[in-house]
Amino acid sequence: MYLAILTLHNLMRWVTLVAAIWALYRAYRGWFGRRPWTPADQRAGRWFALALSLQLLIGGVFYCLPDSVAQLAWTNLNVVMREPSLRFFVVEHSVQMFVALSLTHLGSALARRGRQDADRHRRAALLFSVSLLIAFAAIPWPWTPHERPLVRLGWKW
Repeated sequence: MYLAILTLHNLMRWVTLVAAIWALYRAYRGWFGRRPWTPADQRAGRWFALALSLQLLIGGVFYCLPDSVAQLAWTNLNVVMREPSLRFFVVEHSVQMFVALSLTHLGSALARRGRQDADRHRRAALLFSVSLLIAFAAIPWPWTPHERPLVRLGWKW
């Protein structure tokens, strides 16, 4: 079960990144192109927030699985905080992704409340950008110290 959840979490990363790029494209295109705010712009931000929310939910399942690294955190936080790889996955990765999700939802909400189209696009563009930068920094890419494969395909239950 652990490997199936991990695979789903890995694949959802790509869905989330595509949704983020689409939302950013719409926001920057609207902001610099002085375009009107449309329901498609709203949908792009909503899909980004939804994908990131689902990603956080799938990642949160790890904290409930008996085989997970997070189970160690509940029993011995001192060990987790001293070991960089454990600290990254149990604390840093989780917190950064939660902040990214919060900024995405904030960007979507503030864009909806904007009075002028340029304000809506600007708010979405800026907050989605910061959100994506934080999320990107928290992903264990192959070139980082806490590397994970770009695509993990293992569905053993």
